[in-house]
Amino acid sequence: MVQLIMTQMIFGLVAIMVGLVIVKFFFRSDDLLLLPSALALALFYTAFIEKRIWLSEGAWAAMIYGLSAFGLYMLVKRLAKLYRSVREGPFH
Repeated sequence: MVQLIMTQMIFGLVAIMVGLVIVKFFFRSDDLLLLPSALALALFYTAFIEKRIWLSEGAWAAMIYGLSAFGLYMLVKRLAKLYRSVREGPFH
């Protein structure tokens, strides 16, 4: 049971992060628009892929998925910037 839940969580986060990259690439949006789009993608994922029946359960899961994916996306973005500018970053 735990393995199934972890697999769903990892697949959900990866799917939402790929969706964020697609939104960022195609619509050239700024970071302010990515949070609502992460929450919308997470609602879509919980409603149609995980098929959550109860509205409150789906909304909580979508909020957790959306905020986690957005935070991971920002972390990867900041770490990539730091890695590209090693001489200017805090690791100099």
